[in-house]
Amino acid sequence: MLPITDNHMHINLVSGRGMEAIKEFKNVGGTHVLIVSLPASELGFTIKSSEDYHRVYGLTLDAVKQANEFVKAYAVVGVHPAEFIGMCGPYGMDKAYEIVKEGLEMAAKYVAEGKAIAIKSGRPHYPVTPEQWEASNALMSYAMQLCKEQGCAIQLHTESEEGTMESISGIARNVGMQPYKVIKHFSPPLVKHCENLHVFPSVIATKGALEEALSQGTRFMLETDYCDDANRPGAVLGPKTVPRKTKDAIRNGVPEEVFYRIHKDNPERSYDIKIEV
Repeated sequence: MLPITDNHMHINLVSGRGMEAIKEFKNVGGTHVLIVSLPASELGFTIKSSEDYHRVYGLTLDAVKQANEFVKAYAVVGVHPAEFIGMCGPYGMDKAYEIVKEGLEMAAKYVAEGKAIAIKSGRPHYPVTPEQWEASNALMSYAMQLCKEQGCAIQLHTESEEGTMESISGIARNVGMQPYKVIKHFSPPLVKHCENLHVFPSVIATKGALEEALSQGTRFMLETDYCDDANRPGAVLGPKTVPRKTKDAIRNGVPEEVFYRIHKDNPERSYDIKIEV
């Protein structure tokens, strides 16, 4: 049986579809999923101190526990970069910075305790002030340092403009992270472009993206960034997407062994996990 891994999915146990989405993923052939922590606002509360991230991460672990009844699930915890920008208004940038910094340290502790396999961080993908941009990059670099200490991967939520991959790569090189542990979440199919950079693309499985990525190699993973948002059903992509596109590609002549590299070998190396079915 071919393993099929969705590298970035959200499950909202508070107001989303929850396990119905995981069941859909399984029913079309999905076997492994990385469940990534949501911003607190999407779970119905506000971060007032770093301690509130225990609640965010706890809900992520609950989702992983429930999902493991149907597939093999893993937790990725951390702080969405938009949360830092959102906190700068009410708390001021210095306090917001400390809250996020401590939230990332808490995420590293979850990894150290074996509760999560990677840390989530990044920087805004929309215009912010120069001071906020500088602070966001500093937080992203700090998250990478924490990952290096733990020997774990980082999933990065960033912009995808020209020069982004080089910029991320430069920061990762300065920290000393292994290139296969610097995962660009929501990546365009820039597989060839990233080969010599300290970045590993997690390609968002939009129309034509898998085909374009395959034309450049197999150094990538696949994701839906499924949001489990009742107000945006199927956003960003539905939970059936990665299994369906994988099977369609095989039916269209792509050798199955190619997908063993994408869905098994690559995540095993990046996350130090064992993908078995």
